[in-house]
Amino acid sequence: MFEDALRYPWRGEKRAETLLIGGVLSLLGFLLVPILFVYGYMVRVVRQTAAGDAATPPRFDDWEELLVDGVVAFVVSVVYLFVPVVAIALAAFAFLVPVTVVEGGVGPRAGMLAAGGLLVALLALSVTLLLLLVALYLFPAGIAAYARTGRVTAAFSPGDLRTVAGDRRYATGWLVFVAIAVLAQVVSGAVAATGVGGLLVPFLLFYANVAGAYAIGVGVADLELRDEADEDATASQPAV
Repeated sequence: MFEDALRYPWRGEKRAETLLIGGVLSLLGFLLVPILFVYGYMVRVVRQTAAGDAATPPRFDDWEELLVDGVVAFVVSVVYLFVPVVAIALAAFAFLVPVTVVEGGVGPRAGMLAAGGLLVALLALSVTLLLLLVALYLFPAGIAAYARTGRVTAAFSPGDLRTVAGDRRYATGWLVFVAIAVLAQVVSGAVAATGVGGLLVPFLLFYANVAGAYAIGVGVADLELRDEADEDATASQPAV
C-alpha cells in the first residue's frame, strides 16, 4: 500500500494541473479559505478511493462541494484536537509549577513539593500524549466515516468510529498515512533548508496529503458503515 500511495498523486492525465492547483492553494493557506478547498479535496480523495475508484486522483471541480467538505473537515479536526491541545496547555502549566516552587522556596519542603509537582507533570504529559495519539488515530477515521456516508454526525458516531478504527485495514492505512507524513516532513525540511526550495514545500506537502488520503480511503474501502435512516426505519417497524 505504501508504494501505491506514493505513486497515486502522480497518476492521470491531469496530474500536473491538480498538483499545481493544490500546491498554490496550500501556499495561500494562511488566508484560510484556500486551505478549506484543500481539506475538501482530501475528503474527495478518501470518498473516491473508498468507493473503489483508486485509479487516478479526482480533479479540482465542483468548488462549492469542495468548500462544504473542507469546512466539515476543518470543524472535525478542531473538535478532535481540542481536548489534546487543552491537555498540552495544562501539562505545560504543570511543568512550570515545580520550577516556580524551586525558585521561590528554600529548604527540603520546597524540594519535596517540587519533586511531587514534577511527578504530577510527568503523569499529565503521559496522559496528554495518549490523548493526542488517540485523537490522531480517530480523526482520519471520522473524516472517512463522513466521506463514506455524507453525514457529519458519522464523524463522531461511536458505532461508525468503532467500525472504521477497529478494522485492521484502516489501521494499516493509518500507519501508511503516518509514515508518509513523517517522510514528507523530512523531505520538506531538507528542501526548505536550501532557501529558495522553501517555495516547493507546500507542493510537496500537498502531494503527501493526497497520498495519505489515498491510504485512508483504501483502508476503509470495504467497510460497511451504518445508515441512520435505515436504522430509524427498522426501529419504527413493529415487532412481530
